[in-house]
Amino acid sequence: MKWLGVLVIVIVGIVGLFRTAYPSVTVRYHLTLNAVVDGVPKVGSGVIEVSYSKIPQILGSSAEFTIDVQGEAVALDLGSHGTLFALLKEGEDSRSSAEWIVLRAFNLPGGALPSPVEKGVKQVGQLSGKVDLPLKNLPLLVHFRDINDPTTVEKVDPFNPQKTLGPGVELKGASVEIVSAGVWPLSWWGITGERLTRDVDARLTWLSGYFNRRLDGGRFESVSAPNRFANSLSAGSFKAGTMR
Repeated sequence: MKWLGVLVIVIVGIVGLFRTAYPSVTVRYHLTLNAVVDGVPKVGSGVIEVSYSKIPQILGSSAEFTIDVQGEAVALDLGSHGTLFALLKEGEDSRSSAEWIVLRAFNLPGGALPSPVEKGVKQVGQLSGKVDLPLKNLPLLVHFRDINDPTTVEKVDPFNPQKTLGPGVELKGASVEIVSAGVWPLSWWGITGERLTRDVDARLTWLSGYFNRRLDGGRFESVSAPNRFANSLSAGSFKAGTMR
């Protein structure tokens, strides 16, 4: 069995060399929404994971790094006013999507990964604590007039949620908090680290049928779609990755 020990050492060495040449960082964060509904405080939160990895420059590729997102939309139960979802998709701020919102919240320049990639990975790996997230930097907010009908999806203005959700609903604020990402590869199996939130499928029972089509039922996105907003969204706006 001596050869097995040698093989393990070789594999570990190769992985170590690769990670040194092409560093990566994984960050998990808690996105929390706070609201007051008919005078009663309401809180919704979820844990999302983002990995930034430097990649080899092959065949003239201009991409310096890749991004992997694992997570789902954050849900906020508003009682009789329905459920508000903060999607993985950007809102008015182009850096408010799931892969960038941490960098925006912690004031990295331009809400982007600092260059060179090695510097950016190191800087992201040092982020810690909890910060307030201005409403203007929230991801796209939506709700459904009928939660069982994806075509009834509507956009919600964080500064004027009453317009869509009715009187008595006010968004009070949001926050982003860095939580433990665990130790790889144990984190891959959910053994270590803060567990990713997994409840959107239970809330939207039809979601699994919309990864290859838009919420209006169309196969492709089209600017001429009658229900343009529903046509602009698919299940990928609500859920990403293998959800370990």
